[in-house]
Amino acid sequence: MGVARLKESGRIYEEDFANSNSSLDFKWEVLPNDPARYDAGRGSLVLKHGSDPLYMFYKPLTDIKQFVMDVRNSYNPDTEGCYGGVIVFVDEHNFMEIEEFLDMSLPTPLLKTYPWIRLVRDYNYYTAYWSDDGLLWNIIGSVELAGAPKIGLYLKGDGDHPMQVQYIRINKGTSVAVDNLTKGTVVDLIDKNGIVLESRVCRSEETVVHFDMGQYSYPFEGNFGVKLPDGNRFQAMDSIKLFRGDQMYFEVTPDLYYKESNPETGEDFDVLLYPNTDRFLGYLTAGGSATQEVRMFAKNPMMSGEFRDVTFALTTGTEKVQIAPDVGGIPGAFSYSITAFSISPGASYPFWLRMEREESQDRYASQVKFSLQMYSTYI
Repeated sequence: MGVARLKESGRIYEEDFANSNSSLDFKWEVLPNDPARYDAGRGSLVLKHGSDPLYMFYKPLTDIKQFVMDVRNSYNPDTEGCYGGVIVFVDEHNFMEIEEFLDMSLPTPLLKTYPWIRLVRDYNYYTAYWSDDGLLWNIIGSVELAGAPKIGLYLKGDGDHPMQVQYIRINKGTSVAVDNLTKGTVVDLIDKNGIVLESRVCRSEETVVHFDMGQYSYPFEGNFGVKLPDGNRFQAMDSIKLFRGDQMYFEVTPDLYYKESNPETGEDFDVLLYPNTDRFLGYLTAGGSATQEVRMFAKNPMMSGEFRDVTFALTTGTEKVQIAPDVGGIPGAFSYSITAFSISPGASYPFWLRMEREESQDRYASQVKFSLQMYSTYI
């Protein structure tokens, strides 16, 4: 994770219908819920005309007060009176439609269609944009709507040309924030090739800087460099994926991983553990082994500087879980805390966790919960 850990993800929803065969997510509400009116899983989400308007609302957006919704679609109606696009619906008297349609009233018929549609919600204010490429956006207009809206896609009219949606992404914003800074701190946004793309300075009375990610690929692959007012600089050697709306927290700590085996190939792979999150490490079933051992390691992700006196301590569940250093590929003496005296840049410190099965009432499986805290000094 480098110099910044994820404090809050900006990713709300993403579906690439053009490259997936999945069915429609259960969080979508379809009205009327007629399977003949829509189809997903064949390269696009297809909305079809009928006697009644078709609405597809993404239900979580009713309660999310700030977000950015981008939709890539193709809709080229050949009949006047047919409309498609994105809708914000409060009631029949209060709604907003970002329309695509055919206008036959002009001397030369006008097909009004947008390859990309963007809807931005800022509490009760809704702003519509269109784009040819999903990078450069043109404003359409803005409205204020109070109440609890339903938000999503719609199709109206009696025509034969369907609306095809290739891609939808919904994020909490268009920028990435880095917090926990002091006045005068400089933060660099660095791409996966190590090139500094832009820099931000933390100003007085602030603890955060923002990078507008609209001009970069999605998700963005790279990392940050941080230079403190005292001249010390921190930069990670690995890239991470950043999603628009992500809230990052400046924190220089080792990255923590555990080893997991692929049940089909038997090969081991590394799984990154995120701070303050739960992780399922496997079952301890009755009739099997009474203990389970998991290989862990802490990696120094920085380009320079070492971590010293890195202490790993179990804080809950310690009566059933213990920790041990790695000694030649096997666990050493188990206890409730261990210390790595030094972890150099790019190096890893291996260790082991051992979990003991609890007797469960159903006698089929048991669940052991614990937390692992990590303390260190960075030089």
